[in-house]
Amino acid sequence: MEATAGPAPTLAHRLQHAGLRLLEESVSRLRWEQRLRVGRLLGGIWHAVDAPHRKVARENAGRAFPDWGASDVSALVRRNFAHLGETAAESVGLARTDREELLARCRFEGLEHLEAALGQGRGALVLTAHLGNWELAGLAMSARGYPFFAVGRRQANPLIDRRVTRLRESFGGRLIHHREAVRPVLRALRVGGVVAFLMDQRASSREGVRSRFFGRPVATNQGLALLALKTGAPVVPGFGERVGARHVIRVGTPVPPPTGGSREEQVRRYTEAFDAAIEAAVLRRPEQWFWVHRRWRLPRNWEP
Repeated sequence: MEATAGPAPTLAHRLQHAGLRLLEESVSRLRWEQRLRVGRLLGGIWHAVDAPHRKVARENAGRAFPDWGASDVSALVRRNFAHLGETAAESVGLARTDREELLARCRFEGLEHLEAALGQGRGALVLTAHLGNWELAGLAMSARGYPFFAVGRRQANPLIDRRVTRLRESFGGRLIHHREAVRPVLRALRVGGVVAFLMDQRASSREGVRSRFFGRPVATNQGLALLALKTGAPVVPGFGERVGARHVIRVGTPVPPPTGGSREEQVRRYTEAFDAAIEAAVLRRPEQWFWVHRRWRLPRNWEP
């Protein structure tokens, strides 16, 4: 992974970092189930006071489930905020969680699909999303012993960014920052690595390709499709799912690569298949997806 110098931390950055450390210290003293109760409480408070994000979540859920009534949509959003609160509290506590405790909380399904993909000798690309506790799922794959790499964005606060990076790499995994991802991803695949991409957030006009999600047009990052077509590495869907105080990490069969047509057409069809796989995973546990993100907002310079 290539290191780049970040901005000098400001006073606000230092105060935010101190608050995170205090929260981490407090939450880590609690038992796992207690962390979840605290998280649900915080999620309920968030739902009550954050009208803008509540509105975004309701609009998104209404787009995805147009046949639902307003009460059903509101109930989904309340459960979603509670889940996101649980995920936040759980993730903060992961800084003090050892390998054995983490793996004891997880059940893996479909790892034979990942093993078969790795057996082709080109590494594996994992298609995933902000579903379940995505931070925990990545750590669990590293703790399980896979050479795991995750492509992610930098945090705006450089102190928190370094802290989050240490957490994500605590069991041997590596974080690849998405702005300089291509060469590190290619190196990871050459050594048989497993590289995960969170593919469920909107892309810019420069990075995005037209796709569909829950039947509506979206802009999806084309990077995973381009890398898969360039390297021949299989794309394996893998998603986490919360089941009470435990987690299921489910790996599916590889997404078939498109054949025929131009490279542009192949990228578009591959990306549409990725969005379809994410949609199917969200439908399993709709309350556990990241509904507070404006997924359906298209770039301004795209024609309808």
